[in-house]
Amino acid sequence: MQKLKAENGFQIHYKPVALGPLLNHWQIKGPGEITPKREFLLKQCLRFAAREGIPFTTPKTHPFNSLYALRFSLSSVAKEHQEEVIAALWKAGWQKRIDMGEPDELMKALTEANLPAEELYERSFSREAKQELKANIQEALGFGVFGVPSFVSQGELFWGQDSLEDLVDFMNGSDHLDRNKLEDLLSSTPRAAAQQIS
Repeated sequence: MQKLKAENGFQIHYKPVALGPLLNHWQIKGPGEITPKREFLLKQCLRFAAREGIPFTTPKTHPFNSLYALRFSLSSVAKEHQEEVIAALWKAGWQKRIDMGEPDELMKALTEANLPAEELYERSFSREAKQELKANIQEALGFGVFGVPSFVSQGELFWGQDSLEDLVDFMNGSDHLDRNKLEDLLSSTPRAAAQQIS
């Protein structure tokens, strides 16, 4: 995201959301609940990280209770430090393998990043924080968000790290999507098909 900002001059507004309510709303399973998908995604992440020279692991426990990390990351809690808070927690969980569901470990990571951990902790329990997280989830559902990371620009939804190139094209006015063809395909009557995988 920092690279996108630097190279394209984009403004990014971060909206932390809980994944569980999104999955429940659309009645779908998380990738970790489908064994082949979990293994595939881990391979994909490890390959991408190796190719890009990015340190990568998973949090100590996964899935984990994300509520504390999400609340720390909200704009009403992190305020002018939001981007720094998100970066610090992301690196702590996905590079240093801390327990992302443990508030003491989160606060230690924030302190090590020279962020006001105690203030953030206190604000994370505010009514405003609770309302913001709920509002973010409802806003995401309104855009049709069904997974994370997701990106929305001018009402157009992009999902997954691998959609960033499409997002950049869209924002630069060079979207490759044939919208007429899309409408034709969406209006076609879906037909059940049996397919053998060989």
